[in-house]
Amino acid sequence: MRLFLVAVLASTLAGCSKGDELKSAALKVQVHYEGFRPGCVTLTVTDQAEVSRHVTKDVNVSAGAPPGTLSVAVFRQAGWSNDVKLLAQAHEQSCEGARVAIAEATASLAKDGITPVELLLAATDGDGDGYVVSSEGGTDCNDRDETVGGPKPWYADDDGDGYGNGLLPPRVVACEGPALTASRTGDCNDRDPLVHPDQVEFRCDGKDDNCDGVNDESFDVGRTCRDTLDCEGVTACGGTNGGSVCANTAVPAPYYVDTDGDGKAGTEAGRKCGPIPANASRDPSDCDESSRFRSPDLAEVCDRIDNDCSGGPDNGLACNLDWRTPVVTDGTKWNATATDGTTTIWVAGDGGKLARSQMDFTGGRYVTCDGDWKDAWVAASGELFLAGGKNNSGRFARVTVNAGECTLETNNVPQVVNGLIGIENPSGAPTLYGVTGGGRSFRWTPPAAPEQTQANQMDASLRAVSAAGRPDTLLAVGSRSARPVAFRFDAASSTWREEAISTTLTGELRGVHVVNANYAYAVGDNGMAFERTDGLWSAMKPLPSPYTSRDLQDVVAFGKTAVYVATIEAGGTGGSVLFFNGNEWSVVYTDVNSPARALRSLDGKTPTGVVTSGDRGAAASFVTTR
Repeated sequence: MRLFLVAVLASTLAGCSKGDELKSAALKVQVHYEGFRPGCVTLTVTDQAEVSRHVTKDVNVSAGAPPGTLSVAVFRQAGWSNDVKLLAQAHEQSCEGARVAIAEATASLAKDGITPVELLLAATDGDGDGYVVSSEGGTDCNDRDETVGGPKPWYADDDGDGYGNGLLPPRVVACEGPALTASRTGDCNDRDPLVHPDQVEFRCDGKDDNCDGVNDESFDVGRTCRDTLDCEGVTACGGTNGGSVCANTAVPAPYYVDTDGDGKAGTEAGRKCGPIPANASRDPSDCDESSRFRSPDLAEVCDRIDNDCSGGPDNGLACNLDWRTPVVTDGTKWNATATDGTTTIWVAGDGGKLARSQMDFTGGRYVTCDGDWKDAWVAASGELFLAGGKNNSGRFARVTVNAGECTLETNNVPQVVNGLIGIENPSGAPTLYGVTGGGRSFRWTPPAAPEQTQANQMDASLRAVSAAGRPDTLLAVGSRSARPVAFRFDAASSTWREEAISTTLTGELRGVHVVNANYAYAVGDNGMAFERTDGLWSAMKPLPSPYTSRDLQDVVAFGKTAVYVATIEAGGTGGSVLFFNGNEWSVVYTDVNSPARALRSLDGKTPTGVVTSGDRGAAASFVTTR
């Protein structure tokens, strides 16, 4: 029989019977340890009379800070002598770890009963990490740092990403690894520093980027998806920078919206496979999205426009396209013209000149309004609003339909106001916007006083302003250093942003008309005529000779096939109204007075009611019944 050793002395002795002679004598061996905590203690008992008789017991040491004690029972064994030698050996971490301390003692089992034996194991573990200092046989790589233990395996790391090749055994076991090695392993591609464990799958490429045995698990490859155009497909690799895409074979169909306000959708707004936005249509139903006066459902009227989209203007109608002029004229220089488009004309000029008449120039009368007036606008209510100045200071004014005099507003406007436009407000008075030659912009909502839209003035001389019913459509034009300039109003910040106009022509832009959010027109000196489409300015077709070098004073547009401009001759004398039908220009009115008079302004709410006025009482209107 082998000598019996047990680590729990009390329970073993308590289980002995009185007739067991071999267990009537025992050693109570207490192994003390201090300065470190061994991972395992090996106790060897050898028969001193015959050293070939020996037995060894490994005892794992429970966690806990040193010092500590292990108790082991050694019993008398048949065939052995009574005298034994005890050898205790301490190991780091486990029974296979480095031996760091030993202790020896002799004892006799000749007498019955329990004989105590004590052994002391001592070693140094300065940082308490379970590794003993190397000078005492331990393997601690740094006994002053508890985070640094003993030697560890180092694996080949050819790509330098800090993870060793998971397919190769360690290159060395040491405290410090040689060049191109790492203490962590598991790298599944040691030729790519971006590929290693402990990261998310970061690119969709059909490969395993985090060495978890799965390819592209972060990208849901193969799952049903919908792309940005709402087309169903399957997620696949192929996006930019290693991303994924929703691959599909469906062809998105276009859809159309109404941008000119005529109730017919004709502007392609995008392409989709799924449901389209509300008020959009899968099929185009408008022939011209630049004009609310053209759509297949409209009746044809005399206005030089193909209203019903049948292929020609005024087709099938007996039209009288003559312009009417007032019977009585005076010597006033009318700078501004404003009309409601159906019944009323207002003309205004310097020296407090303001007059009102019917569209056919009957029923005319003067209204008292002190100021030199530069521009005017009529609200849907029929109320007139004026902009101008006096004595180099700006002023605004308002006139109700039948009033004999105007109401002036002169506060806080340090410069003469050249241009004016109004925006209707369904719940109250309209808001007026005015611009000055000094680059200032004013906002005026009566009865409140005018206020500047931005503190700093624009670096330009501004001559005209226009909008299509909303502040975010406001445009202002003028010049800087004899070059044409245009500005767009940013409603969110109440500031003006300059827009590029590419031209070699010089001079000033004097008139602007915004048709809708996508179309606008501006004209000026030396035959300048520009069209703004979807935010970009471009030159219109040149005017016919001899108008190519004449100064254009104002513009009214009802879409890309109906643009009117007012001109003056060289030297500022005679004037004409020209019309652009989308393909070519034509002269539709010329002042026949002798000497001929310059035309300086245009206005019209609809293409069936257009009015012009100018020097020495010049005025003319084109009016039809819609």
